[in-house]
Amino acid sequence: MKRIILLLTIASLLLSCNSDSNNNPINNNPSNNGNSFTNSMDYEFTITINGEVHKVKGNTTNGIPYGIVSAGTHMINNQCIINDNSGQKFIYLQINDVTSPNYISGQNMLCGLNTDNLLMGSTLFSVTLSGSYFSNLFTSLGSINGGNWQTVSGPADYNIARKLPITITDLGTGTMNPQYPLIYNFGETLKGHYSGTIYLSNHYSIGGDLIYDIPVQLSIDFKALRMY
Repeated sequence: MKRIILLLTIASLLLSCNSDSNNNPINNNPSNNGNSFTNSMDYEFTITINGEVHKVKGNTTNGIPYGIVSAGTHMINNQCIINDNSGQKFIYLQINDVTSPNYISGQNMLCGLNTDNLLMGSTLFSVTLSGSYFSNLFTSLGSINGGNWQTVSGPADYNIARKLPITITDLGTGTMNPQYPLIYNFGETLKGHYSGTIYLSNHYSIGGDLIYDIPVQLSIDFKALRMY
């Protein structure tokens, strides 16, 4: 009889522990080892340059696309996020690893966009196109000043040379618990797109200005995770 009572007591304790674990919001997260999230979210970006498509697409259940591999923080290679840094909004669209589960097509590259005035509709972003892909592309097209470009042909104004009007269709939502462990509650993704022509330079004018007259067709489309 005592043995039966003991077994019933142990079973009751196990059921109680299991119930407490299931009701713990941290344990209900897909990952609770440093960086967690409370829901799954689709994300993607597509960057097309002269017809060549560079694409990343995935879901947070397979990892947060932060551009580094870290099992302890549930982050994976290839980026598709927006961050806030003292009011500046930074969007990172990057292919780091073609073997990553969120890689679809294209080559190693980074498209970085930032603005201090993120609004619905047309927003002017400073844009950096970098990485081995862009370096090789610009060289192959005859550019004499590396990754410098502008949006209209002719002499460049350095202050506007690398800016693009990105159309923002959704500002996105999301919350983050700043205490450890970090918990991201992803809402809607930040959505935006651009399509147009940028120009590279291959010679100087008589006055010494760079002439930008090598056209490059560029389109950018993204649904980025809001990380703030």
